[in-house]
Amino acid sequence: DSPSSDRNPSPPPEFQEDKDLLEAGVIRNTTFSKHWLFSTLMKLIEEVEKENDNKESEEGQNDFSVDVDEELQTELCKLWDMSMNSEVVQFLNEFKAVEIFVGIIGKSQAPRVTEICIGILGNMACDSEVCVTMSENEKVRKMVLLLLDNSDPQTLNETTRFLYTSLSNPAAREEWIRAINEAENIQEHINFIFQSSTNSDLLRNTAEFLDVLLDVDEELCQKWATPLLIQSMLEAFKQIGCKHSTALETYLHIFQLMSTTETGVESLVECADSLCPPLMKYLGILCEDEIVGLEGREAALASALSVLNVIFTSHDDTATMLLKDERLLRIFLKILEPLMPYIQKINDESLSETKPDTATSAGECAKGDNIESNQEPTISTKDETKEEDLDGETDESDEDEMSEKSKQLMMMLYQVLQGFTFDFLFSIHMAMTEEDEEEKEKTSTECSNQHKNLFTYMNESVSRVRLNYFIATLKDAANDTFNPVDTMKTAATKFQLDRLERIIKSVEEGRYVHRENSNDNGT
Repeated sequence: DSPSSDRNPSPPPEFQEDKDLLEAGVIRNTTFSKHWLFSTLMKLIEEVEKENDNKESEEGQNDFSVDVDEELQTELCKLWDMSMNSEVVQFLNEFKAVEIFVGIIGKSQAPRVTEICIGILGNMACDSEVCVTMSENEKVRKMVLLLLDNSDPQTLNETTRFLYTSLSNPAAREEWIRAINEAENIQEHINFIFQSSTNSDLLRNTAEFLDVLLDVDEELCQKWATPLLIQSMLEAFKQIGCKHSTALETYLHIFQLMSTTETGVESLVECADSLCPPLMKYLGILCEDEIVGLEGREAALASALSVLNVIFTSHDDTATMLLKDERLLRIFLKILEPLMPYIQKINDESLSETKPDTATSAGECAKGDNIESNQEPTISTKDETKEEDLDGETDESDEDEMSEKSKQLMMMLYQVLQGFTFDFLFSIHMAMTEEDEEEKEKTSTECSNQHKNLFTYMNESVSRVRLNYFIATLKDAANDTFNPVDTMKTAATKFQLDRLERIIKSVEEGRYVHRENSNDNGT
């Protein structure tokens, strides 16, 4: 953003005395002066021409030593601020200001001037019609893409913001995608920014530009999903840190987009040793709290888990590593605990919409009564025998409305967890089956101990409510080929884990015991 100013630019003094002149001299529906805007642009053009006239005498100087005087910079910053107004944008467009700014950027050696001009164009691109007009201008497209090779971080910041805004406009993006495909070295410029920049705004804006680009062009996503890009992004990942942020969410979504293509999966697997540790660190940080906060983090969690799942199923060494300790299992358990009540609420609302006359109470569903044979029992986090429920009253929290977007994100996260927990148990199932066939081999004994540790952890250290949710998720994930709950039962029997065996049986029968009425000592 440009530096803030004390006030908007005022009309010239002579206009102040006559209202008609004043109204004639301002941009429609604003108090911004046309005269001031014209004169500022003229000053800028004259300054750039003067700069070019002196170019030979200043040859050899560092470009960063060239800049306009402070007074003109201040005026340009005011114009930059004004360009956030839609009426000003329309006026600038009618006045052919886009051509002026493109010409100035092409001629000026002053980085501050370039930054302000591309920043103004970026604000103008927020207007859909103007954005389309600029996308159809070949000079604009070439100039903006050339700026990706600029060495000034602030200019790059505004350039990537402009590209993100343009690609986010469905009516404008086609021309930009074609120009990016035809241009040379665009990916190299992006890699360089990720590898070398320490500017957090630039790293965020570059990621947002790349994210929307790969999201709207599947062919480009396939082409650009290279190990080099992943490694470059991991360098930026170090800079922005593993704590949750909108920037980190964007990086995770880019990795997830790559995982949807064949070359992307190959590249992710090739970079598994570098990629998995920061993904696990991010998930671990989110799961440090006793109850994981999901709202606003659903998409990032889904992306991180989805990418890990792809690597887990495609890279044996990673699968072995993730199965060696309880970290991944603990992440599943911690996320499912706050997630499942949301899923129950969404399912309950869906059920009430489709079957308004046959709704049953939470208590009935929780006990497994009155449930159709093809319907999975829902899970409640409340004590179903509360007097408030019997009196027909409901808790205020149940009355809270979830937005459609929130419902979609929660369901997406749940589906990712279903798939990953399924694959997790399937890997254990295959290993245990192999152990049974090669019971006497040393490797089999080691694997057996490893799996025993996981199931013992669930038996001795996991609360009943978390196990309820985990087992119910596995039950939902089961298909005709494989039921992961069967693997849980086999392991509980094999390793003589009585508590785990009892809880599995309760969940299968639709009986859910919760934290407040559990007699277990699990934590």
